[in-house]
Amino acid sequence: MALVLLSAPAGQAKDEWTNVNVVVQDEEGEPVPRASLIVRVLTGKQLKKVAQSFQLRTSQQGTVPIPPLKRGFILIQVIAEDYQTFGDRYELTEPEQTITITLKPPQKQYSVHEK
Repeated sequence: MALVLLSAPAGQAKDEWTNVNVVVQDEEGEPVPRASLIVRVLTGKQLKKVAQSFQLRTSQQGTVPIPPLKRGFILIQVIAEDYQTFGDRYELTEPEQTITITLKPPQKQYSVHEK
């Protein structure tokens, strides 16, 4: 009887975690290798506190697996050479989740000092 009681919470706890895979691509759907990802697990009533943070890089195929995370909200920021910096918040709700991020080329820079 004690074994049954101890194994039930462990099964429930496993259901609270999400395996996340991030795919970073350009506007043509080509992978963006060696992009830097900063992943922050958000907590608190207004989701402004950072509980955990990871810094990762994409593979040559533009993918990066993230260690299992507790369900809830995460913030992902992507920085890659020759692309605009990207940042957005995502909700983790499923046991397995793939997040595809499409990076855009940098915008033209304007200056009031141009002649």
